[in-house]
Amino acid sequence: MVVGGGPAGTAAAATARAEGLSVELLCARRGHRPAPGESLPPGTEGLLHEIFGASMLDDHQHQASFGNSGAWGGPDVEATEFVCNPFGHGWHIDRVALEASLHDRLRTLGVRVRSDVRVTGQAWSADGWRIALDDRDTTVIRAGAIVDATGRAARIARSQGARRRRLDRLVAAYWMLAAGDPQDGECTTLVQAAREGWWYTTPLPGGRRVVAFLTDADLMPARATRIARDWHERLEQAPHIEDRLASSGCALHSDPVILDAAVAHLDHPAGHGWVAAGDAAVSFDPLSSQGMLTSFVMGSGAGHAVAAMLTRGDQQPLIRWGAEYARLLEAHLRLQAAYYALECRWPTAPFWVRRRNRGASPDATSP
Repeated sequence: MVVGGGPAGTAAAATARAEGLSVELLCARRGHRPAPGESLPPGTEGLLHEIFGASMLDDHQHQASFGNSGAWGGPDVEATEFVCNPFGHGWHIDRVALEASLHDRLRTLGVRVRSDVRVTGQAWSADGWRIALDDRDTTVIRAGAIVDATGRAARIARSQGARRRRLDRLVAAYWMLAAGDPQDGECTTLVQAAREGWWYTTPLPGGRRVVAFLTDADLMPARATRIARDWHERLEQAPHIEDRLASSGCALHSDPVILDAAVAHLDHPAGHGWVAAGDAAVSFDPLSSQGMLTSFVMGSGAGHAVAAMLTRGDQQPLIRWGAEYARLLEAHLRLQAAYYALECRWPTAPFWVRRRNRGASPDATSP
């Protein structure tokens, strides 16, 4: 049983099915919020082909990305182009379309995909899990193991006693905008550091553009004071982002969606008969742009681990799971610290002081 229909969940389901298991994927209702814009780096196509047995990316649904650019550590924009990358270009993803394609692919592989359902309870007994769903028939199903791919909520893991540890208070205010210029040909992601945090913008398929401002939760303006003027004053601190929006015909409005973007991890990402993968196990700073790719890789690893347990009685992959994620998190934190250390223009600004001296940040908490 896999709970969660995103990158980690679909990769776990595909891999477990390829190992000969009978697999069900439970996908919760997405709700009314649009999915934020996300990108995949060069080389992802080969990985998806390896996991799902078919190409999942095309320019009918997604948009090619030919590089990244950023003003970080100085006022000028520096570009990294993919033209010489041996893996080719990256992709700007329509997340909803990608997940729909992945679910369709899983069905062809023999995975049962249940859409618009939510787990309301689960209990372990001698013969495995009994899982209650909130569908029309209040179904109860059985499973030998559960992969928790429920994202930052980590619903299954937390119900089994795992605690989520937050290492910072990063949040993202993001806007999904309609590009006013249909001829806008910009295809790179742009990042710019500012005194109170950092901004990014990236184009999306269908003539859309996402822009986001990331800062610590206590530095975000209070909800009652979030007016258009406040956001525009903050945007003026990132002139390259402001120019990019203007050139694409986008206008910032005063009602962004606020999302948790903190680095966080479970104190133990696996237990008796369950394993967490993707953001449910460890969530990374969006600055890395590796969240989706890592979720596919680790989701597939979760599928292998569950298959080893159920088909061969081999518990070692699950036992090693926590150590693998600990190494992954340690490497991420080293790179994160090194990249934030490149920005020295605001030595007294709280956002940047905290990232130079992690102990000075607000206390990490479990939600």
